[in-house]
Amino acid sequence: MHRSFISNRGLAATLALALIFAPDAARAQMVQPPPPSALRPYVFPAVEQFQLDNGLKVILVQKHTLPVVEGRLIIDAGAMREPAAKSGLASLTGRLLSEGTGTMTGADIARAMDALGAQYSTGAGFSTSFADVVALKNVFPQAMELAAKTIIAPSLPASEFNRVKNQAIASYQQAHARTAGLAADAFIRAAFDSTAPFSRPASGNLTTIGALTRDDVVNWHRTMFAPSAATLLLVGDISPAEARSIAQQAFGGWTATRAALPAVVNPVRPSTGTRVILVDRPGSVQSSIVVGQAGFRATDPDYISMVALNHVFGGGFSSRMNMNLREKHGYTYGAFSGLDLRPGAGAFRANSEVRTNATDSALVEAIGEYRRITSDAVPAGELQGMVNNLVSGFPNSVQSVQGLSASLQNLIVWGLPLDFYTTYRERLSAVTPDDVKRVAASKLTPDNVIVVVAGDLSKIEAPIRARNLGTVEVWDPAGNKVR
Repeated sequence: MHRSFISNRGLAATLALALIFAPDAARAQMVQPPPPSALRPYVFPAVEQFQLDNGLKVILVQKHTLPVVEGRLIIDAGAMREPAAKSGLASLTGRLLSEGTGTMTGADIARAMDALGAQYSTGAGFSTSFADVVALKNVFPQAMELAAKTIIAPSLPASEFNRVKNQAIASYQQAHARTAGLAADAFIRAAFDSTAPFSRPASGNLTTIGALTRDDVVNWHRTMFAPSAATLLLVGDISPAEARSIAQQAFGGWTATRAALPAVVNPVRPSTGTRVILVDRPGSVQSSIVVGQAGFRATDPDYISMVALNHVFGGGFSSRMNMNLREKHGYTYGAFSGLDLRPGAGAFRANSEVRTNATDSALVEAIGEYRRITSDAVPAGELQGMVNNLVSGFPNSVQSVQGLSASLQNLIVWGLPLDFYTTYRERLSAVTPDDVKRVAASKLTPDNVIVVVAGDLSKIEAPIRARNLGTVEVWDPAGNKVR
């Protein structure tokens, strides 16, 4: 065995030497990856829908590969609906939903779900409040019925209110002890008008969370949770007849009502010229940078082209941002971009955590890439490679019931048709360099972007100012302009 090991190691060394001394053409041939094969057929599962008599919408996707079902109730009661003075109310209510009903404590509910082998969670984000159950097919009806009780008639116990509230405060403090949390908050404050729900964090802040009372939570649930404002997603090993029976059993008796609410608007803060906003975190060994702008919606006719553009710019490991800031310059472990799509208006932004002593240089490169994607045509080969990555990876992203549910929830929140993903891969594959050039020129404004940097200003402010990237402002963590 010892001789075999040495022999294998010697063979590896011989092959390595052969590659080193091989002619250039031969080496290139050996390291050249094979061309992509034809796109494998994939059919997105059919989406069915119906409505209960109380107004609850039910969306069903059958997936019978495993005996698993997910039920996700989505309620139009996210942070975008709450008053600014009570920011964090939706999130706090969402956390309390699973803490008890009229006949069960939170511990009782947890034990019952454990006995069924079910995963259960409740919560709220910017756009929705939710309750989510994943269970084996044979116990899913019981798990879904139990989950429904926490939505329809939660006890929202006073004994748990202060604990959950203190957890929310601690979570906020933890997030804003890091540069990433400081930079993210500063960006949305700068990008959106102060009246826009997106201008404030969905979790609230120390002042608003601290002022919330249990009565606020009870009133929020009473006025916002109703079947007419909810959609139940049922995904997995379940038939239409079973779906109707389970939905009716769990939610058919829900009688709460709510007045219709207007569509949410997220007015963008107008600006002319690049703004550079600095937030101090003394002693930080790295800086968080954000470069981007507001105003994007999934319902835009150019959405698919924008998805392709983003993947070239910063949507994957081989994207331009990551190849530049990480691979070429070594400023960071990763630099990526994304479309943060919200009702009313979202944002497009690039993010990275960079070394303190490279902060100004990383900003120059990031803004340079932002400008390059708008000014230079994307080569066809580069675009094809990045789009192929998206297209080939899509089936895997919806392989599980959780992945399917997440994709369908996006369609509901964004206001897209439920058959959107039926031709998603084909439309992505059809995006051309001209499409990317057109959408970049029409949507991106590299000379009018928001740049946010959170870090140790004693080390990064002077170098950043010296770069003359735009109008420089210094903010405190609460969003107040210091200078």
